[in-house]
Amino acid sequence: MRDAGPYLGLGTSLALTVILGFGAGRWADGRLNSDPLLTLMGSFVGLAAGLYGFFRTVLRKRT
Repeated sequence: MRDAGPYLGLGTSLALTVILGFGAGRWADGRLNSDPLLTLMGSFVGLAAGLYGFFRTVLRKRT
C-alpha cells in the first residue's frame, strides 16, 4: 500500500491542472475579449503542467 500512495492522486492532479488552466484562460478571454484563443492556450498549458507532474512522479518512483 505504501508503494501505491504517490500514484493515488495523479488523476486528480492532472484533471485539476487542466481545469485551472482552462479557467484562467476563460477568465482572461472575458477580460481581453479574445475568445477562444486564451482558453485554448490555458488548457494546453494546464495539460502540459499536469503531464509534467504526472511523468515526474511516475519516473521518480520507478528508479
